[in-house]
Amino acid sequence: MATAHPGAVDVLVVADLRFTGGTSAALAADVRAFSALGLSVALMPVRSAFLDDEQGGIAAVLVPLLDLAGVALVPDGRPAPPAETAFLHNPMTFAAPPRGARPIAADRTVLVAHHPPFRGDGSLEYNPAGVALQVRRAFGAWPRWAPVSGLIRAQLRAFAPLIALTADDWHNVFDPEAWRARRPAFSGTGGEVAAVVGRHGRADRLKWPATAADVTAPLAPGPGWRARVMGAAPEAIALAGPAADAWEVLPFGTLSPRCFLEGLDAFVYHHHPDWVEAFGRTVAEAILMERPCLLDPKLAPTFGDLADYAAPADAPARLNAWLAAPAAARAEAAERRARAVTRFGDASVAGRLARLRDDGGTRARGGPKAASAAVTARKAVGLARRQWARGRSWAG
Repeated sequence: MATAHPGAVDVLVVADLRFTGGTSAALAADVRAFSALGLSVALMPVRSAFLDDEQGGIAAVLVPLLDLAGVALVPDGRPAPPAETAFLHNPMTFAAPPRGARPIAADRTVLVAHHPPFRGDGSLEYNPAGVALQVRRAFGAWPRWAPVSGLIRAQLRAFAPLIALTADDWHNVFDPEAWRARRPAFSGTGGEVAAVVGRHGRADRLKWPATAADVTAPLAPGPGWRARVMGAAPEAIALAGPAADAWEVLPFGTLSPRCFLEGLDAFVYHHHPDWVEAFGRTVAEAILMERPCLLDPKLAPTFGDLADYAAPADAPARLNAWLAAPAAARAEAAERRARAVTRFGDASVAGRLARLRDDGGTRARGGPKAASAAVTARKAVGLARRQWARGRSWAG
């Protein structure tokens, strides 16, 4: 394991390396892409009050990064090396003063927003203006915000002009060669061979719709289909009742996501009204595997023309249209994969990094989905009251 570079680095990554899930997966993909470009990278760990202080060490997915060419760890107490670009990961890390913070000397400081500020019920999870102030106090720099999706961008616009957003979203990235299907969708279906519709992910109740009808409809399109699920929430199974008896249900992690997706002909994903999907790595993976994707309409700001969107009740009609014209469905999925590779492939990192050099950020509130200033201020006051009641100050 390499320790910190003695001189300046191309990229400084500041994060609580104990985070798991989407944050750690996205961070790991970024660092691998930086290393492949021949850039020098310093990882500076901090400890967030958001995670329990007893929570363990570096997330498993991040440990191999320390063996990559050009990647080194900044030990506790050592100064941060000067950097061309500093990336701070996940605003929840910086909603309260992080332990282990040190001043940053970087040409630009970018806060990658993996987490939406608003919850599904409209209340605030964190106050971006307060987070920006905490970053300024802890590291000596005002950050530009880089949302990981169009959905988070729409939410963050509500806090302009108090924060500045980058022109580009800092999407999660993937190695396209690691997500290449060997079996085309709807190949071998027809006759007595049913097409397979499915979804996978953590067994979280909020990752599933709120009603029995909405849980079951996308997974019961009718004759010619069977359903396969990996990582079903027990509450969702109970809500579906006898309909779930026809599903093939695998515990989360039984197969690799790539192997699971290889066995599907169509991918569906609808979630609870109280859930806000910050990005949706499982969706991007399904698109890269050339699986036709039918998604919750709330994901349209993130995936745009890469998927179809429908309410759960309308899902069977959409799925059966694909089943009736499998060649057209495959061709469309192939076109969408090509666009996804351009958008989400790890080769996109070089261009986005170059564009950051000339990106002064925007403080415009523009866009129809940004909440009004009055609504945003009211929700910020509500967040501060909740924090005060808990005896914590996360608002800055």
